[in-house]
Amino acid sequence: MEKAPPVPTLTLAELRTEINLSEQRLQTSMEQQQKQYVQQQHLLVQLNTDVNNMKESVKKVDSKLESLPPEPPKPMAIPTEKCQAPSQGHTVDGKLLVGEAEWIWVDAANDAFQARVDTGATTSSISAQDITIFERNGKNWVRFFLSHQEMDDKIQIEAPLVRHVRVRQASADDLDRRPVVRLAVRIGDMTEKAEFTLKDRSDMTFPVLLGREFLKDIAVVDVAREYIQPKPKLKDVK
Repeated sequence: MEKAPPVPTLTLAELRTEINLSEQRLQTSMEQQQKQYVQQQHLLVQLNTDVNNMKESVKKVDSKLESLPPEPPKPMAIPTEKCQAPSQGHTVDGKLLVGEAEWIWVDAANDAFQARVDTGATTSSISAQDITIFERNGKNWVRFFLSHQEMDDKIQIEAPLVRHVRVRQASADDLDRRPVVRLAVRIGDMTEKAEFTLKDRSDMTFPVLLGREFLKDIAVVDVAREYIQPKPKLKDVK
């Protein structure tokens, strides 16, 4: 059986030297740890200081914000109704726009005729021949034939007599006594009951003349234009 190698023995001097070295290493390690601890403490103190400074800054900002006047409310956008543009046959305020000549529908004749628009004439007139006054149900009526040079046939019309008027002829000093009737007529999209004096206009350009009383408050005249309103048709008349 082999013997274990002998453990080297240290002398007393060597042992003391080894102990001193161990103490020195331990002392150095403790000093390093102490130094690190001190550095960490300084860092913590600095961090605490920075945090406190930030808190103070935040408080100052909050205080300034609270002292500011409240923000005014933002204006609300109110939707507005779009104004519709007036049609070509009407003015901005909705009145009928007519030219110097227009087509007019006469209900009693069941047809449309060309009419001259004359703001210089007070009353309106319609071409009439063979005028007869008669009585119906105790009231005076008028029977006449609407006739014109451009018409193939005469159209008989009967209407209640409104009154008689006296009109001075341009070529004579005498007053001409004419009956007045009220007829339902239509221009464009406007339907009205208008008064017409009865006169033979068969030799004139237009069988119908529209005066100021008819145009008043409902129409505006553009004398530079003609036939602004479309020609009425039977299917268009209600």
